[in-house]
Amino acid sequence: MTQMLIDGITNITIHGGVLRVDCVTVGPDGKQQSAGTLLIPGPFVTAVLQTLVKGTQELDKKLREQTQQAGQEPANPTPSAGEQDGGKERDRGKSR
Repeated sequence: MTQMLIDGITNITIHGGVLRVDCVTVGPDGKQQSAGTLLIPGPFVTAVLQTLVKGTQELDKKLREQTQQAGQEPANPTPSAGEQDGGKERDRGKSR
């Protein structure tokens, strides 16, 4: 299994039914360099993205609980999915 450390995403495209996510990392010189491309077959895109979002939300919740138990506020709280997309996901649910 190949592991990839990423610090960001530079481009997302769909070509030939495959979602391609170009990832970057920050090198020792402080400059971005390619970390590789994540390839997700079209039929699995929704499931993979939903799993990533759910896993991230669960991890964020656990981190917040641990921080609260320690009596501290998180230094840099992770925005929820609704905060990341400006509330679009939340608003989409209301229009249905």
